[in-house]
Amino acid sequence: MIHVVLVELKIPENVGFIARVMKNFGYEKLYLYKCNLTQDSFKTSANAKDLLEKAEILEDLYTFLSKFNLVVGTTGISGGDYRYFRKPMITPEELRNHIEGEVAILFGREDYGLFNEELEKCHLLVKIPTSDAYPVMNVSHAAAVILYALRDLKQEREERLATVGDLEVLISKVSNLLDLINFPERRKKREIVTLRRVLGRARMRDYEFESIMGIFTKTISYIKKLETEKKKSFQQ
Repeated sequence: MIHVVLVELKIPENVGFIARVMKNFGYEKLYLYKCNLTQDSFKTSANAKDLLEKAEILEDLYTFLSKFNLVVGTTGISGGDYRYFRKPMITPEELRNHIEGEVAILFGREDYGLFNEELEKCHLLVKIPTSDAYPVMNVSHAAAVILYALRDLKQEREERLATVGDLEVLISKVSNLLDLINFPERRKKREIVTLRRVLGRARMRDYEFESIMGIFTKTISYIKKLETEKKKSFQQ
């Protein structure tokens, strides 16, 4: 199931327009994180006022996202100082092939979009192909294009997928391992982002997660044991 998450939208009308678009294409799950929700939002939502009324107001974005199986970020920018945060980029049509389980799609601020630290937490990034002469779309228009592209998706899921929370536990194990082997700190953040994107696209089952977790847990324990024995030998 697709869940629409709006992040710090400043223009109340955009919140209402997106609720209206969701109603047009049959989406029901709307979440607002620090958005400017006013009576103008309800006016522009037209017959989708019920979506705004039952929208969940989020206090902690990252804790909320931990329960999903896939987090998708939207952006109109492909470059910038942190280009590796914005790879790989896919189109809305390509995103259809990755939808499985509970999926959160994030739409960011009208002026800055999603910040780098938010993009870093996403497993997939979607960019709508637009003219180079004017590539940036209004957030409500972008939502309309993406939600239209994902309409009528049917899912037949038989096995439980690992959640974002599960994957973050695995990523923390990898981070611990990198520290133990003195992996260069300047490269660590970049590699962690890459790993998060790969794991998100993998659609890992829970039993696969447990198997891989076991490998990293044993490896870390073994390295720590060797280090302890090495220290004891020096002390003798």
